[in-house]
Amino acid sequence: MFRNYLKIAWRSLIKNTLSSFINVIGLSIGISACMVILIFVWYESTFDDYHAKSENIYRVVQHNRVPDQTLYWSITPYPLAEALRNDFPEIEMVTQTQGPVSQEFSIAEGSDLKRFEEPKVLFVDQFYPKIFDLEWISGNPDKALDDINSVVLTENIAKKYFGNTDGDFKSILGKTIVDQDDEPLTITGIINNVPGNSSQRFDLLIPYEFFKTKNPGLVQNWSANHQGTTFVVLPNTTFLKSLESKIVTWKKKYLKPEDYKRISYFFQPLTDIHNETLYGSSPGGYIMPSNILYTLSVVALFILVIAIVNFINLLTAQSTSRSKEVGIRKVLGSKRLDLIIQFIFENSLIILGSLALSIVLLNILLSQLNENLSVIDLQLELGLNHIGLILIIGLSTIFLAAFYPALILSAFKPVKALRNKVQFSGKNGVNIRKSLVTFQFVVVQLFVIAAIIVSLQMDYFKSEPMGFSSDAVVVTPAPDFEKLEVYRQSLLENNDISNVTIASGPPMAVNGLQLGTRFRLPEQPPEEALEAEMKIGDKHYVDFYEMELLAGKSFTTNKEAFDEFIVNETLLRPFGWSPQEAIGKKIQINEGPATIIGVVKDYHNNSFQRKITPCIIANWTFFQNQAFIKIGGNNAETIDKIKDIWQNTFTGSTYSFSFLNDSIEKEYILEQLIFKGFTILSILAVSIGCLGLLGLMSFIASRKKREIGIRKVLGANTLEVFSFFTKKFIGLITLAFFIATPLVYYFGDLWLETFAYRIELSVWMFLSGGFVTLIIAIITCSFQSFHAATANPVKSLRTE
Repeated sequence: MFRNYLKIAWRSLIKNTLSSFINVIGLSIGISACMVILIFVWYESTFDDYHAKSENIYRVVQHNRVPDQTLYWSITPYPLAEALRNDFPEIEMVTQTQGPVSQEFSIAEGSDLKRFEEPKVLFVDQFYPKIFDLEWISGNPDKALDDINSVVLTENIAKKYFGNTDGDFKSILGKTIVDQDDEPLTITGIINNVPGNSSQRFDLLIPYEFFKTKNPGLVQNWSANHQGTTFVVLPNTTFLKSLESKIVTWKKKYLKPEDYKRISYFFQPLTDIHNETLYGSSPGGYIMPSNILYTLSVVALFILVIAIVNFINLLTAQSTSRSKEVGIRKVLGSKRLDLIIQFIFENSLIILGSLALSIVLLNILLSQLNENLSVIDLQLELGLNHIGLILIIGLSTIFLAAFYPALILSAFKPVKALRNKVQFSGKNGVNIRKSLVTFQFVVVQLFVIAAIIVSLQMDYFKSEPMGFSSDAVVVTPAPDFEKLEVYRQSLLENNDISNVTIASGPPMAVNGLQLGTRFRLPEQPPEEALEAEMKIGDKHYVDFYEMELLAGKSFTTNKEAFDEFIVNETLLRPFGWSPQEAIGKKIQINEGPATIIGVVKDYHNNSFQRKITPCIIANWTFFQNQAFIKIGGNNAETIDKIKDIWQNTFTGSTYSFSFLNDSIEKEYILEQLIFKGFTILSILAVSIGCLGLLGLMSFIASRKKREIGIRKVLGANTLEVFSFFTKKFIGLITLAFFIATPLVYYFGDLWLETFAYRIELSVWMFLSGGFVTLIIAIITCSFQSFHAATANPVKSLRTE
């Protein structure tokens, strides 16, 4: 029996080679796209799950209440960990980290000195390896970080510094690398590279005590947080609630009276860090909001469903060629169950072939996705833990795509099947196939219109004026303040360099680096102070970025103790000042008082997801650690010249450079992911939808051969035959458009509300999506229409 099923199935596949090929391709694309999305969702949902204590680890977060808002910070004061450890011995473990930060290192190699700049250096205390799981290749986990001048390297860094050791990492232990302050650090351990799905990202671990010795005042300051993160291990949620209630009064022991009233500490589960948007990304990490992952899961299911619907449509479109076979087999005594088993077997062979091809496509897609999203260090791969997912998708597809067509084909009445008068409508006259095609095009238009909306929002990011100039700006480190003027003058001697400014950062906060402070009038109490961003710029800063000065003037000098401010319009609003009224007024910030000498027009000091906030530019030599260089385009020779000047000026330091626009673009990584995702999914959905439409048109053509032949004999031309076909689906696509439009409007507006600055939805966006879908559908149908219109009517009439 099995052998007969296999023989019949094989003959059917060979007989319908083109249809079988389309079925396999369409279904494999749908399955592979679905699996890629679900693997990505699983990956992004399981950040930090690999730690044995993940369910009991919490990050301490800070809520900062100010008069006009509450700020939510993931970073906390450096002394917090030690205070918790001393005052709450019932807490299982507490650890303090700093970073990751960028550091320079050098290694002596004979008479040469190799220099490296590492952007992911993390300072950790001795409790860190006891809380977080590190896979040790070499070294003693219990003692590796005991010595203050020790360092632990990841495998990649060990190979980068010392070459391929053929797995013998023990030979590296005991060797020395030198940091940027000429401090020798002894290598005491080598660990595996940090997994991609980790919110703690680093390449080197240095003892936190080393950081403390270099920053004694900072690590004892309860008013600063910088990049300090505190983690605790708690036994259960009951203990957590008790601890949070105790901390409400305990913090009074360490915080100033004004800080005690506005600052609160809470505990965030480690496994929520990556998907929770409230506290922003971890230092060196990124956020993948849970609502995005939910949406992607639904999208994956939609992709799979429209692929299955397409599969069903194509199979049932072939049913007329199998109807006489079914009639004859029933007349000869075949039972319906025998036919069901036969058709399920045939369809399952196609599905299994599609599943095998989809696994091949899946590996290619995962590799391409990792390569295109290397900016977030994506590490997707098909592993044993995905076998269950593949089985579920495969069995679900077989059940839905094989069982339903088998029921339809096996239900044909022998007399009607032999006379080729099989009906495909439901009991109430509703054509199931048309309903499925309508559903397909609802999903297709959802993707197409959503892609249009996302692309327009992304274009808004790029085209909307930011309030400052960022084109052709090269950024380099400025490691030695004493040599900055020499460096600047040397650069300006090059004709391709028009201007140079030295500052703490560009007008817009990028790379997660932002200096914060609080401002108030000198006579106001500290608790009434408001939050502001602080920039430190030289006398060229305003002119360099072409910021519009509404009143006052720019700086003429920089000082070790600042005494002048340039502020934006937003900062003036709480005081009710006009730009002219603000000139000469004094305001107080955390770092001290100064006089406002200039007011600039509001510029986007944050990315478009956030509103413009109060901003202060100070004439301070402190934190002037970056040089911004305006060049005449992306000229390779100019870039090389900048490097030569930098290396001749700052000997003994490691050179690096970047373009400011590239850093600004990285602020929209998540939005770029969404844009690329919807673009690709739109193409997939349209492709699969067109295959479904092709199946429907094949079905109509096969069912209407006689009618088309009679029409042509009676004088119908090609255009009239084409119109006969297109009116069959234009109504379906129109109906799909009216179903899809309100859904896209609701979810599109919901997504756009996450941006402080956004586009407004317009009717033409939706009409464009519907028009694009309609044109694609017409092009798809034109092939079948042309084939039917040019066929010899004599053949179809003779056959009938």
